[in-house]
Amino acid sequence: MVLKGGDGAAEALDGRSCGLIQQYEKIALASRSMLEAAHLGNWDQVEEIAARCRVMIEKLKLSSTKNALGDGEKRRRIALLRSILNDDAQIRARAEPWLRDLEAFLGSSPQPRGRTP
Repeated sequence: MVLKGGDGAAEALDGRSCGLIQQYEKIALASRSMLEAAHLGNWDQVEEIAARCRVMIEKLKLSSTKNALGDGEKRRRIALLRSILNDDAQIRARAEPWLRDLEAFLGSSPQPRGRTP
């Protein structure tokens, strides 16, 4: 039997973890939700979803050591990872103006790597 989780992804009722691809899909769905929240400027929601993602990623790490993916699943995993990375890049691009404003407010600028003042 399957239930919809709070993040819209399916979860097994009997306590078994869902398959690896389903776990990747849950993370991708959460990533898309974070991007939508970032577009709306709802950074509290972005952080809330990011916290849920961290938990899902930890579960995925545990599951991935016990289960192997077939060739088709590997291709799907790569597509999902690319989607997640794309969402992350867009979220960071939306956050950067805020970070630049914060740096200006604090009177600091990033130091070039490899150099000491």
